[in-house]
Amino acid sequence: MNTEYRSQKSEVRSQKRWCIILLFCILYSVFYVLLFSSDALAIKKTKGEIDVAKRCILCHSQLSPGIVNDWEKSNHAKAQVTCIDCHQADTTDADARKHEGEVISAIVSPKDCSRCHPKQVMEFNESMHSKAVSFIKNPETPESSSGSGQVLEGDRAGDDTLAYKIEGKAAAVMGCEKCHGSVIKVKTRSERSESNGIFDKDTWPNNGIGRVNPDGSKGSCTACHTRHLFSITEARTPEACGTCHMGPDHPQYEIYMESKHGVIYSSEKHKWNMEVAPSVWDTKYFRAPTCATCHMSGIGMLEPSHNVSERLSWELKWPLSEKRKDWKNKRERMQMVCLSCHSKNWVEGYYQQFDNVISLYNEEYYKPIKKEMDELYKLGYLTKDKFDEDLEFKFFEYWHHEGRRARMGASMMGPDYTQWHGFYELARGRVELKRMINEIRERKDKGK
Repeated sequence: MNTEYRSQKSEVRSQKRWCIILLFCILYSVFYVLLFSSDALAIKKTKGEIDVAKRCILCHSQLSPGIVNDWEKSNHAKAQVTCIDCHQADTTDADARKHEGEVISAIVSPKDCSRCHPKQVMEFNESMHSKAVSFIKNPETPESSSGSGQVLEGDRAGDDTLAYKIEGKAAAVMGCEKCHGSVIKVKTRSERSESNGIFDKDTWPNNGIGRVNPDGSKGSCTACHTRHLFSITEARTPEACGTCHMGPDHPQYEIYMESKHGVIYSSEKHKWNMEVAPSVWDTKYFRAPTCATCHMSGIGMLEPSHNVSERLSWELKWPLSEKRKDWKNKRERMQMVCLSCHSKNWVEGYYQQFDNVISLYNEEYYKPIKKEMDELYKLGYLTKDKFDEDLEFKFFEYWHHEGRRARMGASMMGPDYTQWHGFYELARGRVELKRMINEIRERKDKGK
């Protein structure tokens, strides 16, 4: 009898345990649904704010339906983030203008986005992307992030000659600035035909990644998350990066697509879930990394970041490659991405081969020619004017095109870019540069 009673009591306890577990699961499910439902995440609004949003949507559904269609599919719409939440401006803002009874600005800057995305904007502000305008403009104190003092165009500090003077301002505005960004200017009140803020059309429209906005902030979030869908999927694709990172001088997109990572992406991308939240975007959702995976995504023990520079150990875009500040920690973070799929021995071996490429370029190709170029300037055999000699164009392409392709190809598993588009062109260019330098020396020495 006691045995039967104990058995019944044990069964009752077991049933209670299962009831408690079941109840907990139900409550957890309800909590999860509530937490992540659009209603739970939605911004609470007053009736007045809702009415303003409705007016925006009603009018723009007729005037610019593409904008409304994109917004309706966005996570912003699900969270009830509407037009006025992003575009509302203060009357003291330089670019503020009156519009249908509201004060707005056409530009939604990173400063505006930081109201909801402070971490992402803070990280972006620390990145090379945020400094992109200074690479083509003449900054007051030109410096690279490595502290070397090197700047991009022409291999001389503060040089914007090629982009704006030799090629022409219109070419730079529609070319360089569409990726690097412009310095947005707002016409002063005396220049306006009305009291509303009007942009200088030489500087707007522009969505370049380093755009300097009227509120002083730098950047354009829509360079990667195009408006008004602001898709995380789109920003994760190599194609998003390829808008700017392609071509003869920085062919990262082409290099990636040539690599085995790119081959896997091309053949399997339709199977990948690209909408997964950044905090859990990991190897179970893809077989190969995209640009965003290596440079930005949280993977393994790494946290996601909008600082695309924080995992780069070398400066590959400068004429002479140098180790970046705190390069060991940066390299360790990038290698953590590699180690998600590759062995430690494989990763260390690849980085050693990569470092050897950089050393070869620096010591055998760049430094000797740079030394001879400097001597020509010192002797007065080359004028102080920039890009008025064939030799200057040739030297520029030598490091800016061929040298970058060799280094970037090695960094991103693009053997064809390392070899035929890179070091082969460098080897041939070195011969041509030496010939041109010797001809100038001989001519000048003879007084011609």
